Amino acid sequence: MPDPGEGLTEAEVVSWRVAEGDTVEVNDVLCEVETAKSIVELPSPFAGTVAKIRAAEGDTVPVGGPLVAIDEGGDDEPEPELLVGHISAEKGGRRRRRRGAGASAPEPGSAPAADSVPAAPSTPAPTPAAQESPVQAPQRSCEKTCEAPAAPEPEQPEPVAPEPPRADVTEGPEHVLAKPPARRLAKDLGIDLASVNGTGPGGVVTRTDVKQAATGRDAAPAPSAPVADDVPQSWRSISPASRKLLDGDPTDASGAERRVRIQGVRKVTAQAMKESIDTKALVTSFITCDVSRSMELVDKLRKDRKFKGLRVSPLTLWCRAACLAMTRTPVINARWDDESGEIVYNRDINLGIAAATPRGLMVPVLRGAQDMNLLELAQELTRIIAIAKEDRLTPSDYSGGTFSISNVGVFGLDAGTPVVNRTESALLVLGTIARRPWVIGEGAEEKIVPRWVTTMSLGFDHRLVDGEQGSIFLHDVAEILSEPDTALLY
Repeated sequence: MPDPGEGLTEAEVVSWRVAEGDTVEVNDVLCEVETAKSIVELPSPFAGTVAKIRAAEGDTVPVGGPLVAIDEGGDDEPEPELLVGHISAEKGGRRRRRRGAGASAPEPGSAPAADSVPAAPSTPAPTPAAQESPVQAPQRSCEKTCEAPAAPEPEQPEPVAPEPPRADVTEGPEHVLAKPPARRLAKDLGIDLASVNGTGPGGVVTRTDVKQAATGRDAAPAPSAPVADDVPQSWRSISPASRKLLDGDPTDASGAERRVRIQGVRKVTAQAMKESIDTKALVTSFITCDVSRSMELVDKLRKDRKFKGLRVSPLTLWCRAACLAMTRTPVINARWDDESGEIVYNRDINLGIAAATPRGLMVPVLRGAQDMNLLELAQELTRIIAIAKEDRLTPSDYSGGTFSISNVGVFGLDAGTPVVNRTESALLVLGTIARRPWVIGEGAEEKIVPRWVTTMSLGFDHRLVDGEQGSIFLHDVAEILSEPDTALLY
């Protein structure tokens, strides 16, 4: 198991893309493993035959632990079994030469090379003359032209012809070719790959093919995740992330309880939240404001052709308002460093956007958001949220955040008291935007009218953010959203 690159020490095997006896080339996908926050495809560093799979699906393997053994073959003397992630530096760049590469055509009357002789029991034994040809050519590598034994060894895999780049093969008589991203998307959308016409090289089904099939199919959405037959009917309507938590073994015959191992996203989230509660002095402030002008701006942007096809929502304006407000209160974008005893002020604003995904809460990051205009923010939000929903986030997509925004308004909530990420000092929560009675005007001009109103809350670490600083920041955000023209003052 190689290092997943997130400072973690283990990963869980989600699914195998190969089986024992399969022939693989360098960079063919061997399996998918789940780290704390993402599912990663592991490519093969060697070409050869899968000799032994050392970890079953669902097993948690430590970094450096045995995962799979690949037999490169072609050596006269047996070598120690090679494991993915365990190979000496001097052999790290070694790649098995393709069978038959550089081999000359056999002379008339001589036997064909071993990789062209069918390994069937009914094959007649070669004549002595035919056996002499390869033996009398010592300059030809045994790896490429080693003679076939009189009695074929059952352990040796049958030679196969060169194949096109590997793609996952779905079960069924059709033998549909599709790569892992397309398979995952088809599974999420409930699409039968056997019914999809592949337009990729060699007929491989692509993600675009799956999306087109989903667009043209009949209504009645398929479940995004399979539900076990023994799951109670009352649980079948819940979200995929919650259903996964319930997908455990009953603790008694009646099935009144289910126990699920704490792992993956849930485990890391719990550790991060506990550490934040234990180390930070968390405080929450609230403000309610009229954002009717911002909603008008959102409608205008949606009609602008430069924003066509982009995700344009109030969140886009909130991100920009937060970046502008931090110019007056940079401590909101700082963090407390216990080890050095210092407050670290970040130059860049890396906005973390909390998103509910099929695997649970994820916080993809918009890097350098302070330098983005509204169009660039819309483009980045569209990209990052799309790959989060499709479960394609990589460690670089959700690491390094300096300030986060959580939109609980999409769930119909007015506000919340957030737990700030452990490496940050503040988190802004957006409540639902609804039509409410609002007082406008002054004195004799005062009247009550329906307006778009929302409540925002700011959770911050009181160790480094004073109440005054937190209040100024939250008020500045509300002012920019109430009167977008005031952004020119920042």
